[in-house]
Amino acid sequence: MSDESLREHIDVSESGAPAGGRALRDMFSTDEIFHRITATADEEFSRSNRLLFLSGLAAGFSIGLSFLGSAALTAKVPGPAGWLLGAMLYPLGFIFIVVGRYQLFTENTLTPVTLVLTRIASLPTLFKVWGIVLLANILGVGVISYIFAKTGVFEPATIKVAQQMGMEALKPGWATLFWKGWFAGWIVAGMVWLNHAARDTVSRILITFILIYTVAVADLAHSIVGSSEVLYLVFHGGATFGAYLFHYFVPVVLGNTVGGILLVAILNYSQTRQKRFPDRDCGQLELTWWEWFFGRHTGMPDFVRSLNGLPSRVKNPAPATPEHVELVPAVSAEDHIMGTKEAPITMLQFGDYECPTSHRIHSIVKEIMREKEGKICFVYRHLPLSRQHPHAEHAAMAAEASADQGHFWEMSDELFEHQKHLEDSDLIRCARKLNLDVRQFEEDMQSERMRQRVLEDRRSGISSGVTGTNNLFINGQRYRKTMKYDTLLKEINHRLQEVEA
Repeated sequence: MSDESLREHIDVSESGAPAGGRALRDMFSTDEIFHRITATADEEFSRSNRLLFLSGLAAGFSIGLSFLGSAALTAKVPGPAGWLLGAMLYPLGFIFIVVGRYQLFTENTLTPVTLVLTRIASLPTLFKVWGIVLLANILGVGVISYIFAKTGVFEPATIKVAQQMGMEALKPGWATLFWKGWFAGWIVAGMVWLNHAARDTVSRILITFILIYTVAVADLAHSIVGSSEVLYLVFHGGATFGAYLFHYFVPVVLGNTVGGILLVAILNYSQTRQKRFPDRDCGQLELTWWEWFFGRHTGMPDFVRSLNGLPSRVKNPAPATPEHVELVPAVSAEDHIMGTKEAPITMLQFGDYECPTSHRIHSIVKEIMREKEGKICFVYRHLPLSRQHPHAEHAAMAAEASADQGHFWEMSDELFEHQKHLEDSDLIRCARKLNLDVRQFEEDMQSERMRQRVLEDRRSGISSGVTGTNNLFINGQRYRKTMKYDTLLKEINHRLQEVEA
């Protein structure tokens, strides 16, 4: 392995997020921090409801340790000094959560929002994640508070302090609790941002301790820690559940959420230039506004809703999910095929002529085809990301128009080689270079028939679970490993050995 490839391997995680800064290896830029957060959000959205719930439950149990530590230490030291010392154990549960990677609601006001802001995930999907995590957090902290209230875990002095903490939490008015929650949400979201900027666990623990200690000494309101305090009081008979729910929980949750989101939207997201996964792919499929508001999508928009009622190779497409890895539909005579159809290995790419990622994959595949002459056939389908690449769809239609004159692959090569020059005049220039009937080419390139062909391919990609141009299928199955020449060639050699065995 060369020094350059070794460094690339070290500085980039499996998700594609940077593990080392581009300018300084031990310091990330704002864009790189945002990229790391979107990778975390991508992982959170891909978790099942069961795993989200269990992780949220663990976070609720852990937050109970903040209540336990604060009350116990405060009770040991009389006077104001005891309160200040007790606050030092307030971050205890948060440290468990940060290091243990549990799901806490106030942290989820930051990471999933990044994918919603970039229109990769929809609002209903975000609300689902929030709802599952919040419910699990409250159940976890409720169980731990009930155990504290109904067993002999707390000493008499600690019981007195714990009850006082619950009463103090309920004392402020609705508006005051909202603003206390607002600042707490801002600080916790800032903690998440800074933790994604850190490169080691010790730094993350220190960041967590300082910021969460600030929440405690400033007497701000955190919805989950505060719930442990107020629910303890409820289980002791000092308050009603209604008072907890409507007087405390609702305003603090709203404040935490608004504070966290504003930090992302105003201070962090607004100053980033690269708003998705720049190193892993040149772009992700974006949701339509309708899907963003009302759909339940995470990067799987239906770009082809306009095709309803039009002829298509894809009938009743399977729902696209992150786990969906099979090609839909299978390769047929209608596809553009390079090489021998009877070859033991069939590689298929969904590509965008204006996308550098597509060009790189296309070049790697063709190089491997030369290496394994006669043993591989290559199939290309269109996946233009029109919002990021305004010329991509028309370039795909130009390729289809060239296909009618028997020059699809030659035109594809031209489009990839000159992907920064894809205006209509450039497309016509390519047609002349290939000695096409230019008049017929122009007429076909503008036709609805060509557009339908491109959209059918795009529907196929969505049905096959493709969410961006960083994709490849081998014998109908999604290739999930690194998209590099050496890795892909090794995979092909392995597949050929299986076939020939």
